[in-house]
Order: sequence, then C-alpha cells, then structure tokens
Amino acid sequence: MKILIIANDYFNDSNGLCISTQRFIKLFKEKGHEVRVVTNNRRGISEYPLEVYKVPIFHGIIEKEGYTFAKTDEKIITEAVKWCDIVHLEDPFPVCRFASKLAVKYHKPCTATFHLYPENMTYSAGIKWMHIDSIIMAYFRSSFKRATLIQCPTELVKERLLKYHFKNELVTVSNGINLESIQQQRLEKPEKYNNKFIILCTGRYSNEKNQKDLIKAYALSKHKDDIHIILAGKGPLEAKLKKLATKLNVDIEFSFYHQDELKTIRGYADLFIHCAKVEVEGMACMEAFASGCVPIIAKNKLSSTSIYGLSDNNIYISKNVKELAFKIDYWYENKTKLEEYRNKYIELGKKLLINSSANKMLSHFDRIIRDYSLKEKK
Repeated sequence: MKILIIANDYFNDSNGLCISTQRFIKLFKEKGHEVRVVTNNRRGISEYPLEVYKVPIFHGIIEKEGYTFAKTDEKIITEAVKWCDIVHLEDPFPVCRFASKLAVKYHKPCTATFHLYPENMTYSAGIKWMHIDSIIMAYFRSSFKRATLIQCPTELVKERLLKYHFKNELVTVSNGINLESIQQQRLEKPEKYNNKFIILCTGRYSNEKNQKDLIKAYALSKHKDDIHIILAGKGPLEAKLKKLATKLNVDIEFSFYHQDELKTIRGYADLFIHCAKVEVEGMACMEAFASGCVPIIAKNKLSSTSIYGLSDNNIYISKNVKELAFKIDYWYENKTKLEEYRNKYIELGKKLLINSSANKMLSHFDRIIRDYSLKEKK
C-alpha cells in the first residue's frame, strides 16, 4: 500500500502524538509498505514539507508547549493525495481537515487516529470558557467527518466519541509500546542516588499533566528523606513547579531527557507516577511499567491510563495527594510486593507491543482500500 500520513508536527521528539506516529510509520515501512508524510519543515524535511503556520494570538502559548502547526499549501497536499492509496490523519487541525477534503475530491479513502482531547489544549492554556471543550470537540468531529474509520487508543476514547455523535467506524487499537524503548533488564542505580528509592514522573510541565500532585504528596511521605524524585520534562510551568518544591522543602530533580536516556532511567526507577488529569492513553506510563517500573496512576474521567491499574495500590483519585502519599509509602514499605508487581507489569507490557497495533491498522487500511475501490466501481 501507498500510505499518506498527514501530521502538523511529525518530527517533534517530545510530543506523544508525534512519537507514536513516527513509530507506526517505521513499522509500516518495515512491513513493506510505502509511506510518505505531509508535515511542517520546522524540525525536519519530509517528502511533502509545508511551512510553519504561526497561529494568531495563540502562537506564544503553542510555542511554549513545544508544538508547531503547518501552513496549508494546496499544490503540495494535492500532489501528496494523488500519490497515495489511502490518506491517514493524525490530528484534527486545518492541514488534516484540508487533506481530507482533497481525499474526497480525488477519490481516495481516508482514516484517522484520535490522539488528543480538547482538554489537552484548554487545560494547558488555562482556558475555562463555558462549553469551550464541547465546541472544540464539535470542530474535531467536523474535521474527521470524511474519515471512514477512526482509531481509538482505548475503549474509553471510543465511548467518548460516541457520546459526541461521531458517525465514523470507531475501532479500538492501542498506540502500543515500542519494544526498542523498553529496558529489558533491571539496571543498577547510579551511585549519586545513594541507593535511594527512585520515583520517575515524565511529561510536559503543564496544567493537564498535574505534576503538583506528586510534589505535594512527596512532602507528605513518611519516607521522603529516603526517596528521590525525577521529574522529567520541560514546559511553561517549570518555574512554578520549582517554586512549589522549594516552598515545601522537597528535593526534586527537574530535567529534560531524550528517549534513550528515559529508557535507562526506567530501567532502575522503582515507581512511576502518572498524575495527568487528561490523557488519551498514556504511552509514557505504559513504557515505564513494561520496563518493570511499577505505576501509581491518577484516576480521572478524562484519563484512560487508570485502566492499567492492576490493584488499588496502583491507582489514586486525582488531586487526592494524601492518598498518593499513602500509596507511595505502601510500595516503599513492601519491597517484596513491589517485586511481584514488577513482574506482573512486565507481562502486561508484552501484550501491548506496537507491532500488534501496526498489524491491526494495516489490516484496516487494506480492507478500507478494497471496499472503497469496489464502491467506486459501482
């Protein structure tokens, strides 16, 4: 198959949507398919490069979040759509919306992946206008209306799209875990940590990632003097989070790490705390527990990640920092149980490998291309 991927910021190496897309494309190519990408030229040059689009008013906020949009170019996108057998949309923004219109014009089937909720943007930007999330979801629905099929990473995502009256075929296919990103063997902790209990938390420093839960819980822990926390990421709230850590007198390591560095840290960290208030699936958490890093996951109506909680001690109610502190202490005090759950989570991770997800999506692509071709002949 000749598969065309439309993604605003494909080469971004710190955004989960983009990283997931890169991994699927790598597997599609390894399985013998031709794949080309339409994206902006900020971080790399694809087969069909577009200029960066600076969104009026919101450009500064978007830049702080580490994301960039692409400017619609009819000539380039038309050339791309004419080349392919199927168009696949990775986001609901204008370039993808325009590509879906061209797919209809040139009689090419179109599919999509649902990667983000409106709240991923509104929470981060601090926008609290009444009904704004419903308005944005209606825009997403309109952007994807020409897609025959939408990949939903979890059943909870599928349920939400049904609630908002998406009329597409909705299929649940996990974004999956990249085998190469998993640390297969537990590693020795670096000497600088003096054999402390290591807690890892990753993600953009932003409202929806809610790292302040962990900072507050750390201050309440009975064992905080024997615990070291690595808050891996970057983002607009870095100064505020550091100020909170100073106020509560807790020692937290703030730093951005690339994927290979995170892989090493996951290999020796004891716990992974997933605090996000909004999460479509939670790839970083999945990769952590697949490496034997036992998770404690925030339970929230806008986050699917808590579906991976294997016990009550792997979940806490979002914003309940006393409960989070209690569960951190539980795992610190129960090392035998921690080792038992390391193994359970490694086994769960083996069931979530991206290779299986890629095969499922390729099967859907093949079916849709064949069905579309038969429909066109009629």
